[in-house]
Amino acid sequence: MRNPKVTVIIPTYNSRGGLKRALDSVLNQTYNNLEVIVIDDNNPNTIERQKTEEVMLEYNKSDIIYLKHEINKNGASARNTGIYAATGDYIAFLDDDDEWFSNKLEKQLVYLENNPEYDCVYCLSLIRGKKEFTIAYEDNAIIPLLMNRTKMFTPSLMFTRQSLLDIEGFNESFRRHQDYELLIKFFAKGYKICCLKEVLINIHGLGGNTPNSQEFILIKDQFLKSFDKEINKLELKHKGIKSKITVANYVVVLFSALSNSQFNLALKMLKKYFPLSPITFIKQFLFLTWGYLFRRLPYYIK
Repeated sequence: MRNPKVTVIIPTYNSRGGLKRALDSVLNQTYNNLEVIVIDDNNPNTIERQKTEEVMLEYNKSDIIYLKHEINKNGASARNTGIYAATGDYIAFLDDDDEWFSNKLEKQLVYLENNPEYDCVYCLSLIRGKKEFTIAYEDNAIIPLLMNRTKMFTPSLMFTRQSLLDIEGFNESFRRHQDYELLIKFFAKGYKICCLKEVLINIHGLGGNTPNSQEFILIKDQFLKSFDKEINKLELKHKGIKSKITVANYVVVLFSALSNSQFNLALKMLKKYFPLSPITFIKQFLFLTWGYLFRRLPYYIK
């Protein structure tokens, strides 16, 4: 019986306080043929680097590799450092402020081993203790990804290492949507994903900077431009999908603007993008509204 190695990649930045919890959730896994790589993306000679080094002194084990960037780069770069240092058959990502259930890796590994036609599996998630409402996509989810409608969170994913090397990891120029970018390349290469329909991770979301309005527009511009070739291919098969993808992305900007009382920007987005695909505009707005309200319901669904 195979006993494949799983490499766990944990990028850490800004000493947000969850690294010990994340590491403990890895060390408490029911599957133990693991290689753990922690990538410290803090600048040297900072209090954040010092705090991270102090935490890692408590985990001085041969199966935990601690790598330090010479300067702060970004999350995509940190994950790539881990990918190219990995020796496992499979690679799973965990953010430093999140945690896995103890059987997460074992269940995903068994699923992939029993279903070799897939090169990635993801699971369902709790967001700060609440079950995230999601649609389980399988095989090729490139259209939902391009339309920002999936919940394939990075810590939920387990890949074959070969597939990540084949798509050359993350695009390090992406400051946001790094997970979308990775998965779109994955699907564009013909790889397939499957969903293990169980909640196996808890996403705490302790950190993260919200981009301002102009940054958000630039992020969406970069995202759509990067995949213009793939979108044009889809347009040949699905007439009108390019407009729908464009609208779906900029509705996210509108929703963010409304959430931050930036009503002039919201009105600008409405006037520019609603006429391109009114139905898509309304559907995306309702999708975002449901997600926003769901996370604020007064009860927990577990």
